Formats: sequence, structure tokens, C-alpha cells
Amino acid sequence: MKDYLFPLSIVFYASPLPLLILSGLLLLGLYFRRKTYRIALLIVVCLLSLHWLGNYYLSSKPLANKGNSKILFWNLAKREQLSISSITNQVNVYQPEILAFVEAPHTTLKNLDALKTALSNYNFITLKGAMLVAAKGDITLLDFNLKEDAYKVNLLDISTKTSHIKLMITDLTANVFVNKKAPLEFVVNYAQNNDVDLIVGDFNAPYESTFFKPYESNFTSFHHFSNGFTATWPLGIPLLELDHIWLSKRHEPIKLTKHYHNASDHAMLISDFRLRN
Repeated sequence: MKDYLFPLSIVFYASPLPLLILSGLLLLGLYFRRKTYRIALLIVVCLLSLHWLGNYYLSSKPLANKGNSKILFWNLAKREQLSISSITNQVNVYQPEILAFVEAPHTTLKNLDALKTALSNYNFITLKGAMLVAAKGDITLLDFNLKEDAYKVNLLDISTKTSHIKLMITDLTANVFVNKKAPLEFVVNYAQNNDVDLIVGDFNAPYESTFFKPYESNFTSFHHFSNGFTATWPLGIPLLELDHIWLSKRHEPIKLTKHYHNASDHAMLISDFRLRN
């Protein structure tokens, strides 16, 4: 079923595998004395657990780092202000060419000047839709699209010393009572029509969503290039993979690294990829 049919999709979004496994364990405790139920529940829990660990706990073997490009993406969760240390610590370690943030309203960006000072080698631009982007190079805003309770999308052209990237930053509605089909279709169609290299954002839809299938024709998800649990929300609990990075198949994904900070309930994502001409 997944989320193909609306509003049955609400059940799908509310039933991630870890919750189904936990529910099975609770039922196992309740019906432990009944042999038939106990055996049936044990089988179901074991099968679900094997499927979860086999598909959502991954270990990638990245290629040599030479020549790789990097982007850092983070949902700032509309906090009171930027967590300067959380951002700068990871930037200093990974040295990404591009930084992209969503849920970054003006109230969160009240200490943006401090971040600009700390990362003086980056150019920063605040974007419509409560987004922020920074790059070690020139940033050109090409377009912005907004549909209330559906999507916010910024299209950018970014030129650095080593690369030229057309980037989409997306933030889709978190409202489970909104059918995700139209917003997700808009994003992939818009990306294909505009020859986008990289899509990053909070899609508020799990990787398992039926509506990600059209993405696979021209883009590669970093899901299979993760290390550890693929979930990105909430905090460090491996519940839902809501934040995604999709790379044009013209290029080569290398690996995805996640970091968790108290400054947001979403994981910070850093992806390595190799650009091809």
C-alpha cells in the first residue's frame, strides 16, 4: 500500500518500521503465555527487524577523497538562533563547498553575522521560504516557487573554484493530511526541466514513499551511501528518513555522513560526490 492511496497514506506515515517492531514486542509481552500467538509474533518481529536492519542500517565504502565535492544540508528547525559551534565544527572538519539550510526564519538568523564572521571564506544569501545558502564561490538565485501547505523551492546556480552546480533546496509540507503526491511530483519535474545537479531538502516523506520512484530515472539517492541508520529524524532516534539528497545521474555519489546536535531535531547531512563533465 505505502502512500499510493490518500488518505490511507496517513496510516503509512504513522507506521514506520521501528514503531511496528516495538508494537510487536509489546504484543509479544501481552500474549507470551499463548504459544500460538507467541510464535507468530516472534516470527513477525524477527522478519521486520531483519528487513529494517538490512535496508536501513548501511555501511558504505567510500572511494578516495581526492577531487570529491561536498555539500552540508541541515534543517534548523526554527530554533531561537543559529548554533554557530555546531555548524562551524563540522564545516572545519569536512570543508564543504556549499552549505544549505531550511526552516531558517529571520528569528533564527538573528546571529547570522556571527556565522558570517566565523566562516568568512563563504558567501551567504538568505532566501525566501525561510532558507539560507552559503558557498565558497558565486551564488545566483534563479527562481523561487511556493505553494502554500505544499512546497517551497529555491533554484540556484553556484560556481566555485572547482565546480559549477545547479542546486535545488526544497522544504515540503509536514502536514500528514496533505497528499504528498503533487508536491513530490512538482519537485522532480521541476528538477528535470531545469537540468538540476543536486536536490537537497526536508521532503517530510520517508524514503519508502511511492512518489520517489520517478526520481530514480534521473537522480540517485544518497540513502544507499549512508553509514549507520539512514533515518534523519528525530534527534538520534532511527525513526524516519525525512531529509534527502538526490544527485543527478550525470555525477557520482560517494558517501553520506550524518551528525546529530541538540540545536535541531533533524540530522545534519554532509554528502560527498564526484562531478562529471
